[in-house]
Amino acid sequence: MDSPISRDPAREFLDLWSEIERHLHRKYSLSERVRGMGEILAEIRGRDALVRRYDPALTAFRDLRNAISHHRYRDGVPIATPRSETVDQLRRIHHELLDPLRIGQCLRAPAVVTAAPDEPLREALREMAEHTFSQLPVYENDKYLGLLTTNAVARWLAAQISDNGEVLVDQVRVREVLDFVEPNEKVAHLARTVSVAVVIDKFRKEDGAASLVAVIVSERGLPTQKPLGVVVRDDLAYLLERLPAVSL
Repeated sequence: MDSPISRDPAREFLDLWSEIERHLHRKYSLSERVRGMGEILAEIRGRDALVRRYDPALTAFRDLRNAISHHRYRDGVPIATPRSETVDQLRRIHHELLDPLRIGQCLRAPAVVTAAPDEPLREALREMAEHTFSQLPVYENDKYLGLLTTNAVARWLAAQISDNGEVLVDQVRVREVLDFVEPNEKVAHLARTVSVAVVIDKFRKEDGAASLVAVIVSERGLPTQKPLGVVVRDDLAYLLERLPAVSL
């Protein structure tokens, strides 16, 4: 949805604000009893990563909105008039909430490198070294089996070292190393249409002893679909740079 165009900063601010309220109200099918941004935020901040991201700004702008709407006007112009920078910030929030940046738009690798379970481990390690990957998704007949990580390889190596310090890998297959993936190393499958903010939120959320190590992006977020990209924690700084910045 296009943002309102107005030469009056107060009018544009109010129009943007109203559109954000209506959008969030419709998106979450909120009761008619829920009115105003304060009540809307209280209802949905726990369910919406984008709302949580812009909650401080929306909370701060709420007082300005009330000042514009309820204070006296002079010669048809509100006494409380937002600065152009403030309107610009609300415009960016408006755009991101109504048309968020999708993770499918931010995949950095042109193609995903995967491994097969019966592939020689040395070939998978060569791919990881060549592309400086710390993990490779493993698929068998288009079905996701697990994530081959450098940590799993290190644990496997530690278990295989002989008394004289030698490790033979010529006959080793990828599937043998998958047994050394720690259960607390979580992988999420998400659709390419999921917002970047949701992906960032998933990496930041604590889940007991488990840790999200990768997000595999596909068309609909199914483990049986061809991966379009893999997002890891090292990508978070890049993703944050792609989101609209709002400073108070």
